[in-house]
Amino acid sequence: MKRTLSLSLAALFVTGALAACDKEAGRKQETIGKVESGVGEIVGDKDLKAEGQKDKVAGNLKQGEIKDAIKDAKK
Repeated sequence: MKRTLSLSLAALFVTGALAACDKEAGRKQETIGKVESGVGEIVGDKDLKAEGQKDKVAGNLKQGEIKDAIKDAKK
């Protein structure tokens, strides 16, 4: 019983740590997307702007922000 409980707690801790890593990676990807999209708009590069939009959406999805991802995808 004790062993099962400790294994369950360990699995919960690892899952939480992985989720935190995904959120951090999502924040980074979203920020990179914002920069790419802005630079693409300034210089008139449609491909760079589109790539930035994709990164923003992917970053929001990694963070679990579905509403923001849908809003960015519609732009």
